[in-house]
Amino acid sequence: MTDAVPEIYPSMVDFEQSYQEHTLMPGAAAMERLPWEIGRPQPELVRSESAGRIRGEVLDIGCGPGDSAIFLATRGYRVTGLDLSPTVIEKASARAVAERVAVSFAVADATELAGYEDRFDTIVSSALFHCLAPEQRQQHVAALLRATRPGARLIQFTFAKGEFSGAFAPYAIDENTLRSTFAAPTWSINTLRLGSLAAVASEPMLASFAESGFRPELDDERCMQLPIWVLEADRV
Repeated sequence: MTDAVPEIYPSMVDFEQSYQEHTLMPGAAAMERLPWEIGRPQPELVRSESAGRIRGEVLDIGCGPGDSAIFLATRGYRVTGLDLSPTVIEKASARAVAERVAVSFAVADATELAGYEDRFDTIVSSALFHCLAPEQRQQHVAALLRATRPGARLIQFTFAKGEFSGAFAPYAIDENTLRSTFAAPTWSINTLRLGSLAAVASEPMLASFAESGFRPELDDERCMQLPIWVLEADRV
């Protein structure tokens, strides 16, 4: 997510600096919360869990402050949360301790996942894939294959390319890209549909979006509802 600064791409963001300074880019105004720090699991993830789509040992990749990982741990899953930012991993670990929830948090590169081979039955990925430059995506998917067991499931939320996606996601993904990336013989797509991702709405961000004609719907907690692809794919 960005606040529509031209020519700024997610792969250019230093997320460690973002977590330390509460900014999206150097020189930008500090935020009370970064857009993805909603303090609760994404509704789409809650629906997936309620429908029984999560199983076995779980990886929350790009876990951020631990919203997904902590939620799933409270539901009885054994969860590992990985992120590139040491600052946010420290924050997530402290939060899990405060909430008396057992989650294994660690720093890791999503394009490598070294040390996690043949480990997971479900991978949850929320707002990570579109943060990777195109050349990084294949490395990431290869890392997911190494980190999972045969038959493992990926549940992924990715900004959907559309009329206004350039306002909040310069690397928004189209349907064909997802279908070709998660294709046979290594993946079998069970679900690929449009959904919504909740994101913190700041007034400057909403004003910037409005200038481009984009006025996102707000939920009861005044979080923006941003269009995403909900992908569920099983490793063959």
